[in-house]
Amino acid sequence: MIVLNSGAHIAGEILLQNEEVVIIKKKDGARYQYPRTEVASILEETAESATTTETQNTDTENARKLALTFQVYTGAVYFAHEGWGGQIGTDLMMGSKTIAGTPLFIGGSIGYRAKILADKTYSFIPLQVVLAMPLVKKQHSPHISVSMGYGFLTDKTYKGGLCLSASAGWSYQFNTNSCLLLGAYADLQQTKTNVTETINNQEYTSFKASSFVSIGATIGIKF
Repeated sequence: MIVLNSGAHIAGEILLQNEEVVIIKKKDGARYQYPRTEVASILEETAESATTTETQNTDTENARKLALTFQVYTGAVYFAHEGWGGQIGTDLMMGSKTIAGTPLFIGGSIGYRAKILADKTYSFIPLQVVLAMPLVKKQHSPHISVSMGYGFLTDKTYKGGLCLSASAGWSYQFNTNSCLLLGAYADLQQTKTNVTETINNQEYTSFKASSFVSIGATIGIKF
């Protein structure tokens, strides 16, 4: 059993320990690697301490069923009517921390996107369903995520529409409760533009469907 600087007790079989890392194997077979600088002490596990540790871990897991993720976006955006521009944005996501022992995030998000073009800024508030997960159970891990929902435009002259997003990148686990997320993303935001046409000296107004396509980088933290 090891005790982290955060006070968390990790029960299991010590597979390797040196001046740099400690690798421990839990009863479910999962292996975890911790930098030696994060390990406060290594204890010999007795039957009593094992029971106590398992109870503490169970209590901790039960108390932390939800995870929060905050991400910041920046990149380029293309709009068929106006060409290329820039995009900035943020997301706040809440969802499951694990499902069936797997670090799978399923939840919802609310965000903000500013798509800045030559003569206008289009501001969206996307509400989305998010699915995200690391690809391996390690301190350093690649991760992927996809999301889908509806983006509301703050300008009444235009209408919002379906928004889709996908990202892939790298995550670094600070401790059992938080990690840093870095990645690249691509997203699609549908919209309807107010178009006025003159036919036989009469003006007709309608909404023409179009889409913003964005690519860029994202940085975030999950806790």
